[in-house]
Amino acid sequence: MKKIILALLLFGSYLPSTAQSNSDKNEIISVSYFGHYGFHPGLKVGAQYSLKDWKKTKERKEKTKIKNKSLFISPQVGFYVHPGNHSGLLLNADLGYQRKKEHSSFYSAWTIGLGYLTQFNAGITYVQEQNGSITAKKWASRMYFLPTLNYEIGQQLNEKIGWFGKISAGAKLFYNTGISPEAFVEVGLKMNLSKF
Repeated sequence: MKKIILALLLFGSYLPSTAQSNSDKNEIISVSYFGHYGFHPGLKVGAQYSLKDWKKTKERKEKTKIKNKSLFISPQVGFYVHPGNHSGLLLNADLGYQRKKEHSSFYSAWTIGLGYLTQFNAGITYVQEQNGSITAKKWASRMYFLPTLNYEIGQQLNEKIGWFGKISAGAKLFYNTGISPEAFVEVGLKMNLSKF
């Protein structure tokens, strides 16, 4: 449990320092409800950095349509609790593609996530040691590689803040002898620190 709190504090202190280091660019942070299968509650904090931005113009008879597009990377840390079963700590990075119409405040994005999930068992876990003895451990944990495919929609309310919703589907790899499907739901806020 101490490792989880330390990881969250370190990541939280990193975000404001990176935002202050380069105030001429948009520095986006996100805070969201992070639900394992939607129902097991948690919290996720992230940042978003643009890799490339461009516009695409389509000429139509009646009007010209302009779409703003971008590639971005988003490092994140999340924590959730599955009561009576386990708690999860996720360190993750998304690589994404976002589209937004020129005169619209709404956007959509597809991302691929590469994550590292640590699950801490609730209660006592009995572990067999190499010498054959059985040991009782509290907060015993296992670690998994967790790739995900994610879809996000959102709206920029003003230059400082916006909301978003995101669904993620993935799989824990190296789970016993196979894989285990996972799903997450997020609803939260995105804030542009450079505009405050």
